[in-house]
Amino acid sequence: MSKQLRLAALAALATCATIPAQAQRNEAADRVAIHALLTAYGSTLDAGDFEGFGKLFGKSGVYVTGGREAKGPDAAANMRRVFAANPMGLPDPKFHIFFNEVVTFDGPDTAQATSMSFYVAPDANNRPAPVLMARYEDQLVREDGHWVFARRVVRSLIPAPRPAQ
Repeated sequence: MSKQLRLAALAALATCATIPAQAQRNEAADRVAIHALLTAYGSTLDAGDFEGFGKLFGKSGVYVTGGREAKGPDAAANMRRVFAANPMGLPDPKFHIFFNEVVTFDGPDTAQATSMSFYVAPDANNRPAPVLMARYEDQLVREDGHWVFARRVVRSLIPAPRPAQ
């Protein structure tokens, strides 16, 4: 085989080998961005940054919690009311802890995710105590180069939802 033919074959192989590596790098970057989105949900709420919270949802993003559905800016307004009311009378600091994150890609700009969280507040002895536990079911989309929630459903685990009668 001539030197030029060998170089051309090597160049073709190198190009083929980098395509999967590039796809893997893109998926890894997307996973990091999606992880940041999932944790920003808690950190914006914990900081009382409801404007930032609203930006986590897509242009037609839907937020479902407690059986109620809010779209776009209404999601942020709803959470502002909930956190301002502090219906459980929880002392500060209150914060989210996230775990069991699973992300699957449907395409280059769409994904599904599930995750769980504890909402923690100090107990009577000023020790961190889980107050709530939730499971999140997400449809994600890339808009304007950023991953956002197309739909986020929050399912209460603790306290357990009451059975329908």
